[in-house]
Amino acid sequence: MQTQMRRLVPIVAVATLVVIADTVAMPIVRKYLYGSASATIVFVADFGIVLFTGIAGLFFAPRVGCPFWWRAGNGSPASRRVTWLTALLGLVVVASNAVALLVYRDQVARADVAPWLALLTPERAVALALRAALNEEIFFRFFLFPGAAWVVEHFIPTRQAALLTGVLVSAIVYGVIHPGFLMAFLVGCALSYIYYRLGLLPAMVVHFFTDAIPFTLLSLL
Repeated sequence: MQTQMRRLVPIVAVATLVVIADTVAMPIVRKYLYGSASATIVFVADFGIVLFTGIAGLFFAPRVGCPFWWRAGNGSPASRRVTWLTALLGLVVVASNAVALLVYRDQVARADVAPWLALLTPERAVALALRAALNEEIFFRFFLFPGAAWVVEHFIPTRQAALLTGVLVSAIVYGVIHPGFLMAFLVGCALSYIYYRLGLLPAMVVHFFTDAIPFTLLSLL
């Protein structure tokens, strides 16, 4: 019981940080994510989503071999190689997404794709990136990925196939809700792999810089 409570504290902290990020990025969050809902509704909804999916993730993740904050290596050469290759994948994700958003910024900023880019300021860019890194990693990587894998494992008694299905489900949903399905799908797959290999914290860090760098640059152009 005490162990579960200790694991719940970081989830509550993440939910609180998402609400703090909401206060800075509120004009964008309210208008384009919550249909001009009140700030109170935004705060309650975001806090509740992170808390609920985080608690669910605490149930699903260990049952399919997924880590929580950090997966410690065993110190072997193979383990260190996996860590370095996964870190390299994170750098590729950050760089490729930044380049893609900057190159195609005019198309992405169209009214029917991502009109909220016009409201970006450097402060809102960082807050929006932080909100996405925390909120979406809890939902897509910590909840949806292991949750789908856990369900599938009841029908396909192969852990590898179940995990692959979990990756695909979370990446597809991630791609659908972001502009540019293919790019978002690939990023979702990469973030799932980073989460599974290294843990939730590295995935959040990669996700944050993946958004923060291009968002900040776009806000200054």
